[in-house]
Amino acid sequence: MSATVLKQMLLSQRPVVTPPTFCQFTSSSHGLRQRTLPRQVARGARVARITCAATASPEADAKTERIRENARKGVPKPVVKIDNQHDPFATVVDIEYGNELGELLDTVAALRNLKLNISRAKLRQKKGSPNIQRNRFYITDQRTSDKVTKSARLEEIRLTILNNLLQYHPDSAEEIAWGERAKKPAVRSPLEPLGPSHRAVVQTVIDIEEHESGSHTSVYVETTDRPGLLTDIVHWLKDTNVNVISAEVDTEGRIARDTFFVTYHGEALNANMETLVTNVLQYNLSMASVEAEESY
Repeated sequence: MSATVLKQMLLSQRPVVTPPTFCQFTSSSHGLRQRTLPRQVARGARVARITCAATASPEADAKTERIRENARKGVPKPVVKIDNQHDPFATVVDIEYGNELGELLDTVAALRNLKLNISRAKLRQKKGSPNIQRNRFYITDQRTSDKVTKSARLEEIRLTILNNLLQYHPDSAEEIAWGERAKKPAVRSPLEPLGPSHRAVVQTVIDIEEHESGSHTSVYVETTDRPGLLTDIVHWLKDTNVNVISAEVDTEGRIARDTFFVTYHGEALNANMETLVTNVLQYNLSMASVEAEESY
């Protein structure tokens, strides 16, 4: 057999190797766009690679299976929405957890312990979802009788509601981000005494849009929920000299969908500030997750 024929046979049996891909984000006036680039082009995209949805880990596969199992069992998704836009005199709080909530007297008592006035609306069926009941509360500050606007107070309200839900409905732990982590046992082996080194992927969406009046900018953040998330985001925005006017807080299961209405020196954000805010939030949300995973 000639050398040329042998070389052709070896080449035909060589496996095809596909180069791995990474995620890179590009900023625009409408927020982040995600595109996939080969390794040779995606240098310098370290932060984006941490935050975007990349390859699945065994933990992610197990979490997906738990979500499917909960759906089969009919475990409802807890929803907490805090709205400061649609009522001029009060902060509107909506709470949903299937049809299992009832009167929520314990939650009302816990909120009143925060020195809040609670005016409760009637228990309603959610439109289009007859098996979901929505409890609506109108909340004001006891001292000023004004709506609640400070981020620390809004986060206090949100965590009080979710912690009461965990206490009186333990099955909700699988649908609340830190409830699931708190009860998940560590997985160890002789080769990995500190547990597996798989790093969870934090999927984050950031969308920035100027209001039609030009008076302010809306910053939408969708990411994995955790305690203190709202106050952390406001802190990072203030560190960039961005003023947070108000916020809408939506927590749906493990996901937080928050909207912040912000200004820069009394005006809407310009293009440079939009890019800066996007990068700051993307970086800090990624690093907060890494620090939490790698802390001992």
